[in-house]
Amino acid sequence: MKINSAEFVVSNSDYRSCPNSKICEFAFIGRSNVGKSSLINMLLQSKDLAKTSSKPGKTLLINHFLVNRNWYVVDLPGYGYARASKEQRRKLKSIIDNYILFRTQLTNLFVLIDSRLEPQQIDLDFIDWLGQSSIPFSIIFTKSDKLSNKQLMENLAAYKNKLLETWESLPPIFVTSSEKGVGRDEVLDYIESIINSCVTKKSKASKLNTSDKIDRVVTNRWLALPIFAFVMFLVYYLSMVTVGAAATDWANDGLFGDGYHLFGIGTGAYEEACE
Repeated sequence: MKINSAEFVVSNSDYRSCPNSKICEFAFIGRSNVGKSSLINMLLQSKDLAKTSSKPGKTLLINHFLVNRNWYVVDLPGYGYARASKEQRRKLKSIIDNYILFRTQLTNLFVLIDSRLEPQQIDLDFIDWLGQSSIPFSIIFTKSDKLSNKQLMENLAAYKNKLLETWESLPPIFVTSSEKGVGRDEVLDYIESIINSCVTKKSKASKLNTSDKIDRVVTNRWLALPIFAFVMFLVYYLSMVTVGAAATDWANDGLFGDGYHLFGIGTGAYEEACE
């Protein structure tokens, strides 16, 4: 995928205040100091689009960046910053959880893992929570340039084996380096494939909806004819039964029977006349 444009749009602490659009959102999250902002800048080929800092825990809001005018990169606050106060950690967790669980535009969540470290329980717990919540996600290992190729492969293998202890299959996994540009094409191509898939599904859904409407109209018209005929037959049948019953009563009671009062003589007068 070629990046033609990328611009900051808005920051929010509440997912309900995020951009009101229907385009795909690809969010990035990870432990503090995992290199999230640097990765975003590398992917979008912009040095200062996502603010970087030597101090961890600086991203405290949901940051939206519009890319190529048709999809969003979302920079989420990091988790696991030990120096944050208990109240601040609570607020950040609420911001993160609410966006991930309730933001319908979220198309894929990239979970960033520091490739230099052995599997961290906080990351494993977060990944398990995503699975339990049915959130589509992928894993990006960062800072691969800080390790030898042998050490990198060993760390990746250890992490995959750890995940397979609780997962039947692994999510898509990418290896990146913000300094060397490693993994950029793979991540962007993956994003592009998802966007294309979403567009295809929407197009098919639109065609199916149109076809369904036509089929419903045709079906309704064909159904209407026999239903109308049945209703008319039922009305006719009931009317004939009613008329037949009335005729039988008249025959049993005489030509006019008790109904003679219709001509001005009441029932009592008819009985008196018969006497």
